[in-house]
Amino acid sequence: MIRLRCSKSGKLTTKNNIFGHPDIGLLIFRVLISSALYINHGHEKLFHFEEMREKIADPFHFGGLPTLLIAGISDVLGSFMLFIGYKTRLAALLIAINTLTAFIYVQHLHITELRGEIAFLYLCASLSLIFTGAGKYSLDHRQSQSIQP
Repeated sequence: MIRLRCSKSGKLTTKNNIFGHPDIGLLIFRVLISSALYINHGHEKLFHFEEMREKIADPFHFGGLPTLLIAGISDVLGSFMLFIGYKTRLAALLIAINTLTAFIYVQHLHITELRGEIAFLYLCASLSLIFTGAGKYSLDHRQSQSIQP
C-alpha cells in the first residue's frame, strides 16, 4: 500500500512511497524510450535492411549503405544499450546525434508535424539521459560498484 504523507508545511513527503525513487523513474524512462526507438526505427533497419537502404534519407550524401549503418547503430545498438543501462551516456550521445541530424536535415525543424515531433522528443530524451546517466538500476551502476573497494 502506498501512503502519501504531508509534512507540516503541506508538502508531499517522499518517505516510504514510490515517488521518492528517481532511479526507478530513470529505469522506466530508459526502458520505455529505448523500446519505442527500437520498435519504431531499429527493427525495420535490422530486419528490412535492403528496403531501408533504398529509401533512407541521405542528408550528407554518404550513400544509402553508410547512412543506414550509422542510423542502425543508433537505433539498434544504442536502444539496446539504453535498455540494459550499459554505457548509457555514450548510447544517448549516439542517439542524440542521429536524432538531431534527422530533426534538422530530414524534418527541417518542423516540430509541428508528427515525424518532426518524434525526432525532437527522442532528442530531448537522449539529451536528458546524457546528463542524468542510467541510474541505480543499470549495468553502469553495477560496474561502478564493482570498481570501488
